[in-house]
Amino acid sequence: MNEPFAQAITARIGRPLADDPQLAQLAALVCTASFVPFPLLRDVRTHALPGSALALEARLCESHVVESIASDGFVLHTRIRAVLRHAFRETVRENGPPPGTPALREAMAPGLEFLSPLLRLEERIVWTFVTTDDFLAPADEELALVVHSVVRQRRLRMLEWASGAMLRLPEEVLKGPSAWLLAQLCRAVGLPHPDLAWPESDFDRTLFSEAMALVPQTVVGIARDGSRLSVGPVSAERRIGIRVPATTPVTVRVVWEGQPRGEEVTGVDQAVRTVACGRAAVELVGLDGRVVRLGRFDGARPPEELQRSDLYDRLEEARETRRTLRAQVLSVSRRDTGYVVRLLEEPHVRAFLPHARSEFPRLSSHGLGALLDGAIHVRIDVVDRGSQAVVVSRVRALLSRGTLAVGRRCRGRVVAKEVSGLLVSLNDAAEVAQPEYEPLLGKLDTRHLLPLPGWEAGLRSARSYPVDVGDEIDVEVLSIAAGNRQIRLRMARSQGQPAGSRGGNLQVGDHVVGVVRQKLYNGIRFELRSSASGRAPERAPLGPGLTGLVQNTELSWEGRWFFGGGDAREYPLEEGDRSEMVVIGFHPVTGEVLASVKRLVPDPGEVAIRQLRPGTEAFGIVVGRNNQAWRVRLEPWSVTAVMTGGRAAQHRLRNGVRVYLRIEAVNTLRRTIRASFLRVVDTPVPAEDDEPAQP
Repeated sequence: MNEPFAQAITARIGRPLADDPQLAQLAALVCTASFVPFPLLRDVRTHALPGSALALEARLCESHVVESIASDGFVLHTRIRAVLRHAFRETVRENGPPPGTPALREAMAPGLEFLSPLLRLEERIVWTFVTTDDFLAPADEELALVVHSVVRQRRLRMLEWASGAMLRLPEEVLKGPSAWLLAQLCRAVGLPHPDLAWPESDFDRTLFSEAMALVPQTVVGIARDGSRLSVGPVSAERRIGIRVPATTPVTVRVVWEGQPRGEEVTGVDQAVRTVACGRAAVELVGLDGRVVRLGRFDGARPPEELQRSDLYDRLEEARETRRTLRAQVLSVSRRDTGYVVRLLEEPHVRAFLPHARSEFPRLSSHGLGALLDGAIHVRIDVVDRGSQAVVVSRVRALLSRGTLAVGRRCRGRVVAKEVSGLLVSLNDAAEVAQPEYEPLLGKLDTRHLLPLPGWEAGLRSARSYPVDVGDEIDVEVLSIAAGNRQIRLRMARSQGQPAGSRGGNLQVGDHVVGVVRQKLYNGIRFELRSSASGRAPERAPLGPGLTGLVQNTELSWEGRWFFGGGDAREYPLEEGDRSEMVVIGFHPVTGEVLASVKRLVPDPGEVAIRQLRPGTEAFGIVVGRNNQAWRVRLEPWSVTAVMTGGRAAQHRLRNGVRVYLRIEAVNTLRRTIRASFLRVVDTPVPAEDDEPAQP
């Protein structure tokens, strides 16, 4: 770096930083990083300002430019950082890159290694912005990598970084399609995000349609008059609704003969947009790739209006004659008041089945698989042409338990997984067909699941049990209530393949190396390649096709994994990654190798449990509430306490609040801790425009 660069920078940033050119130059050279590690600061100073003293770093850290300092680095003030970045960019645009820029970038590389991969990606985007004119395409490619990881590998926790990064990055780099997609994904999961305009540049429609699978749906109305197509909110003028992703803005692509590439119409959830497509056939394409085709407009009314009228005539006829129809449950309705079903005779119609008219148990979205197993019989109760609403009630089928009897051992298929247990379909085992007969659903409680290494019924959720929806398992019938309403089951060991038969020559305690092959909610499946180096030199090589399952409870000692509440698809391992693990047992049903990643290191929770005594006072973070008790996570994070006595401060006790508490009782066997509330720890509340010390 040279003196003209320092003078150009100071001329653009104004006082009081301009009074110290060396300080201004050093701050400008590190402003591309949202968090500046101290090694990075040292490398930049010694390379760009070789004649400067160490005191320059101290002056920078003590100046008003720095907002907050941690033990390993600091954060520049948000507004000053933005000014420095634009001053850097304007200087490069007018005077060209300063001499020695490639060498400076090489000198910065070791210091940047102290940042996390996502913060390094963020720094690369800003560096491209301040040093090049054509920055939008490279920035969009960097952000596209994040979208790929979120969408295709379900690494949803990366959206937490994206939510903060989009507030720190310059607005100019957020005009590409990948930034817009990240904003929509953050909106879908309830994270803060900027309101970005619809990207004008071309985009990867395949990536868009994959990302839209994570975005909820909304309905917009359409109408044609022979000359123009109108798209906007559903109303009396636009009664025909189409489902599209609920993005901001809502966008639909209209394709017809005169515009084969299509015309994008945006904001159709708030305002009416028109397209002059005449009487030609039209295709409306949503961002998720779903296509709605409208036929050629030949008569006085568009063909879709005639089809809609005929459809509701048929629905009215079915309601008046009380005809029985077949339907399939699609989802739990909004606010959990019933179910959304599809009429199989009219597949384009979605009807509402209230709880009071369904005679089904109240199932969450996780347990909905029990109703998706087969068709049901319904009758239409309400047909409202104006609001396009259809309400149905379920027609109960014949009651029969078939060949099912208490004590019988049979094979059933898992159709749903909930926290308290599994739901198993027994219709095939009992030889009772649906929908002619009522569904036979057996409940397999958590305590009746077979024990597994790394999974304990008293501490774990049944959702983390390594059995997937669609798997067939052996069960024993414990009881059958009147009307087959409650069928209790016990899991039985498979009579086929013996446990451990797929483990080859592996034994419990062996260390092996595997490659990630599949990521599920309840764990990660590895293809086992070899024994860990130096662990078992006398063993024969592993056989081909050997797989191992690491349950989500065996990924980390952190609390959300330890207690089986973490989604293994969010764990930072991608398909193709290699990892060492230790064998902890074999699946009692499939015989698959069960392994652990976290047991490569000692359990920090064991040390914490032994050190805690009644009367000990400690800090914790509130993570949940159950009536008048709160779950509080203690350090290390694999230890959770149940805290009581916080009624006086219950208006302040919410997730994430730091509290001070007293240990009342410790059960080392079950790893349970009971504590009492002392006070909420007073911590500074940052202003709305402030940023944390380390993103």
